[in-house]
Amino acid sequence: MSLLVGKDLKEQQKINELELKINKEKQKLDKKLTRQKILLGAFLIDTLEKNKAQGLKEYVAKTLPEYLTRATDRDLLKSLVENLGGAMPSDEKEKEQEEQ
Repeated sequence: MSLLVGKDLKEQQKINELELKINKEKQKLDKKLTRQKILLGAFLIDTLEKNKAQGLKEYVAKTLPEYLTRATDRDLLKSLVENLGGAMPSDEKEKEQEEQ
C-alpha cells in the first residue's frame, strides 16, 4: 500500500508544480497585456496633445465619456476630456437620462 501512496504523492506534487507553472505564465501574460495598454495609452495621449491625427481630439472628447461606465473612471479622466474640448456628463444627468 505504501508504494501506491508514494506514487500518488509524487503525481500530486507534479500536478501542483504544473499548476504553479501555468499561473506564472498567466501572470507574465497579464503583465505583458498591461504594458501594451499603458504604452498604447501613452502614445494616444501624445498624439492628442500634439494634435497629430486630424479629428482624433474631437472623437475622443465625444466618445470617451460614453465609454466610461464607472464614476471613478469619469472623475479620473474628466480633466483630460475637458482639455480636449469635451464635457464629462455628471452622474445626476446620466441618471435622469436613464429614467426617461
